[in-house]
Amino acid sequence: MSKITTFVPLTKLRPFKDSWRVQVKCLHSWKQTTTYAGDTFEMILADEWGNKIHATSKRSLMQRIQRILPIDSWGVIESVTVTAAGGQYRTTNYKYKMVIADDAVLSRSNLVDDRIFLSLATYEEIENADVKKQAFLIDVIGRIHDLGDVQTVQVAGEDRKRVQFRLVDAEGDNLPCCLWGTYAEQLEPFSDADKDQTIICLIRFAKIKEFRGELQITNAFDATRLFLNAMIPEVTNLTQRLSNNDLSLALVQKPSGKKEGKKMRINWDDAEIKTISELAEANQIQIICGSTLVVTGIKNLSRKFLKLIMEV
Repeated sequence: MSKITTFVPLTKLRPFKDSWRVQVKCLHSWKQTTTYAGDTFEMILADEWGNKIHATSKRSLMQRIQRILPIDSWGVIESVTVTAAGGQYRTTNYKYKMVIADDAVLSRSNLVDDRIFLSLATYEEIENADVKKQAFLIDVIGRIHDLGDVQTVQVAGEDRKRVQFRLVDAEGDNLPCCLWGTYAEQLEPFSDADKDQTIICLIRFAKIKEFRGELQITNAFDATRLFLNAMIPEVTNLTQRLSNNDLSLALVQKPSGKKEGKKMRINWDDAEIKTISELAEANQIQIICGSTLVVTGIKNLSRKFLKLIMEV
């Protein structure tokens, strides 16, 4: 009998069969402990068509799987089953997840394919997300803006590291981000360095969460992957676009205090020069402070406010 050489796309897997044969790339893997399942080994796999599926196995199989199918490598898995995927935050939008049991057969693949199969969410999609419904983890990319210090905070009686910043895309739209634990630690070298340096941040399998009335990006425990200035086409493209727009894009500060992604292009050659005395009689003033645009419409400015303008 000739050896089977075909592979089933991940989207064709169904629960009624246990003899599936797939060729997959491991996009991420991590250890997980839950009350329901105990200690498990979790993975996110993709096939050559770009389909993704969540996979799970007993922790006792972890070393065997990692030896044959480490992160970012291709492998072949035979005799696997699938079951319904659940949970509030799912790593993929496929309705099934793969179960790798003791009788599964794993082998290395000769396939050479460096694609990482990104599914980038737009900032608009993230801002309009309904976090009360079942959600999927997302990929998001942007330039880090307003990077705070890595802090140690108390969470449920334990010390955890946290860092907050905003992600900005090439259009000037921006999103709040908060990373925890080892993800925050990866940003420690940057928080102490030159604040003007460009850091392109790619967060894979990130969670959208509401915090104080604003949607923000955060890591989904250990299911998230963080890339900083990675050598991939998406990062190179965004870096180039930001380089072309850097001098003309600013973040817009809305009266409510929330920073939302808006695009403002400023041609400084057209800017009108006014003296301080002329400003006092102005009906509308625009002040540029760093990367934030504040618009006011105040008549008869006080001396205190004029002093503030002069300091800016």
